[in-house]
Amino acid sequence: MNFIPLKVSLDEACLREFVRRYHFNDTDKKEIIRLYRQLSPRVHAEFHYVLEGGNAVVVMTLGNAFDELQDSYIQKGDINRAYMVDCLGLEIMSQAYDRIDEKLQELTGKYAGGYIFTGVEELPLSETPRLMALLGQKVVTYNEAFVLMPKKSVLFIAPLFDEKIEKHDKCAYCSAANCQLRKAEYIGGSSSYKEDKSGDDAGSDSGLGDSQNMTSVVERHPGLIHLYTGEGKGKTTAAIGLSVRAAGAGKKVVFAQFMKGRDTSELGILKSIPNIRVVRSSKNLGWFKKDDPDSVAAFTELHNGLLDEIEGYVYGGDCDLLVMDEVTYPVNYGIIDTDRIAKLINSKPPYLELVLTGRNAPDLFAKKADYITEMHKEKHPYDQGIQARRGIEY
Repeated sequence: MNFIPLKVSLDEACLREFVRRYHFNDTDKKEIIRLYRQLSPRVHAEFHYVLEGGNAVVVMTLGNAFDELQDSYIQKGDINRAYMVDCLGLEIMSQAYDRIDEKLQELTGKYAGGYIFTGVEELPLSETPRLMALLGQKVVTYNEAFVLMPKKSVLFIAPLFDEKIEKHDKCAYCSAANCQLRKAEYIGGSSSYKEDKSGDDAGSDSGLGDSQNMTSVVERHPGLIHLYTGEGKGKTTAAIGLSVRAAGAGKKVVFAQFMKGRDTSELGILKSIPNIRVVRSSKNLGWFKKDDPDSVAAFTELHNGLLDEIEGYVYGGDCDLLVMDEVTYPVNYGIIDTDRIAKLINSKPPYLELVLTGRNAPDLFAKKADYITEMHKEKHPYDQGIQARRGIEY
């Protein structure tokens, strides 16, 4: 078993495009180049494959350099550079896919017709142990959640064809139709997985070996921003519902709560769902007192600590949906680093779905939101003296 090396690098033109593609500022370019030069000698891009039926089962890795450098910046609290490192890894991986195509054609005489990554409907994460056993290698491993290590590694199936076909161009399979970086017309997210049907079902007219019966659609949409605001009840409730829906679709959810110290009834069920992480304070600081310097300091320290944890998940690529419940309050009260909140909103990973909730939404939230839902109160039992009820209001 040997890994096959891949030659990958970013030239000046690639780095200029990188700054635009990942929405960095021109002032960031010098630091991005410095980080790339620091990483480049340590990147060991390589892949290993085995054939299964009409497919290549492939594992590819860039090695440990990105993990080590990114972790060092996260430990220092330098989330911006950690994010730069993560994006550089993604860009180099996109180049590696092209080199894998070339190597597979050279070694097998066939053409890759799209990649099917673990975690999609037709190749669930539960297939990871079988595929890794089939590959029989020890360079890339995985944990109990099927996360590959090193993190800049991928496991996928590439259907092979005798003739070159249109396949996994990033732009052709991205539905962001108006993106200024688009290089190809959107053609949808279809991919073909030719499952080996040798055995009892071989030769069946309905088998997946028939190319007309083996196409399924997998689409990855760009992440949008939701704002749930207004005086009425239902903002947190709506965010919880969307979190459960996203987790049911296999998305990684971070549900963060601000201004809440005591336990609320949703926590038990949210924490029991494998794809949902709950981020909130373990301390109950009581009611916030805006005229009390000690209260302001305590709440500010608490909320910036929550922000540290949130940024680690987001910029570490471990979050598809982020809910920031009641975040309007710490922003309006000035008890959170608003510059970091603005950066998170303005420079979030393109795939991240972001939900912001709370009354009196600041202009930043309203201007950036793709969805704005205002909960309008017509009647509320509290006005008749009925106190909040557990399981309904909290």
